[in-house]
Amino acid sequence: MEKYRDIAAVLPVREGSSRVKDKVILPFTRNLNLLEWKIDQLKEVLPHENIFVSTDSDKLKQIALDRGVSIHHRDPFLCKGHLAKFSDVITGVAEGIPLKHLAWITVVVPLMSPNDYRNGFDAYLNNVVEEKNNDSLVAVNLLKEYFWHNGKALNYTADENHTISQDLPDYYKVTNGLYMRPTEDIIKGKYFLGSNPHMFTVAKMAGIDIDEWEDYEFSLAMQKFYKESIIE
Repeated sequence: MEKYRDIAAVLPVREGSSRVKDKVILPFTRNLNLLEWKIDQLKEVLPHENIFVSTDSDKLKQIALDRGVSIHHRDPFLCKGHLAKFSDVITGVAEGIPLKHLAWITVVVPLMSPNDYRNGFDAYLNNVVEEKNNDSLVAVNLLKEYFWHNGKALNYTADENHTISQDLPDYYKVTNGLYMRPTEDIIKGKYFLGSNPHMFTVAKMAGIDIDEWEDYEFSLAMQKFYKESIIE
């Protein structure tokens, strides 16, 4: 954990949700809701004091206290749906974080494992901090799939010259599971990514983002495979 001493893991959460009610406290295992689950995952990787639950909710703050991690007291205006600009939400969080590097972590991406976070943090330290090949990091899924837009094929020729999926160009889908950038740069740029992020590729399972109820059901169904991947 010592090599991660300058990294803050921030979990921005709020009560309520427009599509899935109170989704950050939905039960995920027999004993843990999604927020508790994510905190416990990160406690395997980072010092407890480096994990910040960012919220205006007393209920969610109490969960953080009960699990021994830090609280970032967020302005209530920045937690009310989409009233505030997202850039203001990001800077409003980053300005209260005392560590040099910030990992913005989404609670409702439950199947990104502690080992995924270790690998992501290592990739960030290597590519952004040490080698300076990139200015930030984002977790992604590599997609080798066929895309259309406005009636046209985007990434292949839909005719007798059809491209096999292995030869499709690399397209990346942001999983919403992990964003990393120096805290000072986030504040200056008002965003958690720079112009040249490192694409940190994770498994499809680690990219499940609970945005609709079926995503929640899918994540529950995938727990068996998650546990098997941890054992391996």
